[in-house]
Amino acid sequence: MPRILIVDDDPHIRQALVERFAARKFDVLTAGSGREAVAMISREKPDVVLLDLQLPQGDGFSVLKGLRDEGLEATVVVITAFGTIDKAVQAMKEGAYDFIQKPFEPALIEETVRRALERTSLRRTVRAAAAPPPVIGLASAVGLAEKAARSDATVLLLGESGTGKEVIARFIHRAGPFVAVNAAALPETLLESELFGHEKGAFTGAHARRAGKFELAHGGTIFLDEIGDIPSSMQAKLLRVLQERAFERVGGTETLKVDVRVIAATNRDLKKRVAEGAFREDLFYRLNVISITLAPLRERRGDIRPLAEHFLRELKPSARFAPDVLEALERYDWPGNARELRNSIERATALLDGQELGAGDLPPEILLSSSLPPDSFHGQVEDFRRRLIRDTLSRFDGNQTKAAEALKLQRTYLARLIRQLGI
Repeated sequence: MPRILIVDDDPHIRQALVERFAARKFDVLTAGSGREAVAMISREKPDVVLLDLQLPQGDGFSVLKGLRDEGLEATVVVITAFGTIDKAVQAMKEGAYDFIQKPFEPALIEETVRRALERTSLRRTVRAAAAPPPVIGLASAVGLAEKAARSDATVLLLGESGTGKEVIARFIHRAGPFVAVNAAALPETLLESELFGHEKGAFTGAHARRAGKFELAHGGTIFLDEIGDIPSSMQAKLLRVLQERAFERVGGTETLKVDVRVIAATNRDLKKRVAEGAFREDLFYRLNVISITLAPLRERRGDIRPLAEHFLRELKPSARFAPDVLEALERYDWPGNARELRNSIERATALLDGQELGAGDLPPEILLSSSLPPDSFHGQVEDFRRRLIRDTLSRFDGNQTKAAEALKLQRTYLARLIRQLGI
């Protein structure tokens, strides 16, 4: 018999919820204050907690803290009054699974509790899951990622391409399938089918029923990469899945329910896109429950050496770096971040004759960028060129064609300068 704890200082709400869930064969407990709720959670170990945030003797946040301190696996659903959605979002950052706004529809609260109960069951089943994969070169993000992994909240990963967003997503993921989708790599006509699946005959070429990525991720994690590039027509459908964990296949009428952890990533400025009307504000807030920003490699040069050594061990364990190579790698700005670093080492090891990778084995743009003393005349000129190009690209939101026009340069020459200067 599933056990539910209802925490609300309004006795009428408590009684109404007790009657509803007792009739559905729940073992129902109640508490009218924060202090009473914390004591009951420790003693009774409920499966699901329906939690009002406005409580006497300790608010809902103190209850969430007590649950974390006890290391319990109960899933918390916050009940919030109109006008306090911001507090509900904050509660999700503190570990709550979802929130329901008063006055609530009975069917909605029942469905939310059912999903919360499934989440609790899944977490208990995988309590002894394998340790998360090692994370190298992302020490600044691991602490927050560990906290995110202990909650069920949606996570938004921000940062330039190649900074390691999928590595962190896999670190946060704990159990079940991990399904990754690159939204920018799919045309709009295929994205809906890829995410939600389709029925036979739904469109030309749909010769059989096909499960979508959300369906395949049931019980695990779906990683939505480049979420800032999804078209407007898909944003409303994605919002519904985040709110209800429900969808229909393309061409189908059956509503499918899934229990998935959603981790999204983007190299876009979503707040700016919201202001421009290109991204739904309500979807942004559903995604941005816990946000983790990954700094570019040029801003964490201390990570370059351990990453380079890791990639070399992975690609050619018998090889080693010459003494001057790691210094050259640390001086380069790595516009493509860790992905470019790995590609450069992979190319060098593929062409390596001996066992020592020297400076001459590196791509020329790395040597050019790293060989000039920063206080020399040419070094200062190069630094000025780099800053000028970066500022111009930033002004045109990364559009190289417009930046080339503003700088009175050919587009191909600007692209070559960007590579050479490590922008």
